[in-house]
Amino acid sequence: MTDPTRKDTSADGPEETCRRTWKSLSTLDSFHHAFEGLYHVYKTQKSMRIQSIMVMLVLLAAWGFGVDHVELVVLLLTMVMVLVAEVFNTAVECVIDLKVDRFDQRAKVVKDVAAAGVLLCSITALLVGVMIFANSESFVGIFQFPPEFPTRPTLGPLQIVLVGMLLLAAIIVWVKRATGWRSFLTGGMVSGHTALGFLIAASISFVTRSPAVSALALALALLLAQSRLQAQIHKLSEVALGALLGILLALILFAWPIVV
Repeated sequence: MTDPTRKDTSADGPEETCRRTWKSLSTLDSFHHAFEGLYHVYKTQKSMRIQSIMVMLVLLAAWGFGVDHVELVVLLLTMVMVLVAEVFNTAVECVIDLKVDRFDQRAKVVKDVAAAGVLLCSITALLVGVMIFANSESFVGIFQFPPEFPTRPTLGPLQIVLVGMLLLAAIIVWVKRATGWRSFLTGGMVSGHTALGFLIAASISFVTRSPAVSALALALALLLAQSRLQAQIHKLSEVALGALLGILLALILFAWPIVV
């Protein structure tokens, strides 16, 4: 017998079913799917990986040559615009590949137009970068005779931790891509959550130099690692590798002679 109080969904069309499914997603699930999409772009698009490396190198150069905050924000926005255009270009290509299984001139035009958007954003970012660095006295001084090299910049503890988090994300993406793992946030050869927890715990220990605070930070990192094991998301070896990676990265960053 069927339950008369239960709503019959067999007559619902695919659009209604899809709408009901996506409405049931939580905010955390939405972020999870967004990170998965970003990871897919990094894993499948060589141009995205090259552009990301260029962004990091340009930001490091801007920091080294003492570019002021306003120009740095403008530079960052223009470069992020290139990455966003690449994401949309990949989405367009995926949709075309879903609908077209053989050569179609109209599909080619759509892909070319999407790629043209990436090209325009790249040219804009290049021009902005040239104008900003051309007005930097430290950058222009290198090309004088004798060359004048900029003074060595320094980083504070918070900036060191942020750099470490970016490097950790890059390492995790590289490891998961090299091992063929599909998901960015769950599973994999190295536990990224555990690595992040131990990176922060080790950083707190280096900054505070307090045994009590360091012990508390370590306890929280161990609880995070234990939660990954209890949820059966990672094995003990994967959690151990994540903890080792986080501690080693903190050691390297805080041993580097750029800390205030």
